[in-house]
Amino acid sequence: VLAFIKEAGFEPVVIEYLKTPPGKSELQGLIKKMGIPVRELLRKKGTPYEELGLEKDKWSDDELVDF
Repeated sequence: VLAFIKEAGFEPVVIEYLKTPPGKSELQGLIKKMGIPVRELLRKKGTPYEELGLEKDKWSDDELVDF
C-alpha cells in the first residue's frame, strides 16, 4: 500500500500508532474524515473485543473511542 501511495505521487507521513498513539480528539478527527462508524475500526477477533462485549449496541461511538 505504501508503495502504491508513493507511485501516485504522494509522500505519506508514517506514524507508528503503537509507539505514538493518537489522543482522543485526534482519533475522533480521523474517524470523522474517514466517514465510517467507529465500530468498523475495531479489531473483532480476540480480546478485548469479546471480553468487553464491544459487539453489543450498548456502546456509543464516544464510549468506544474511550477504550
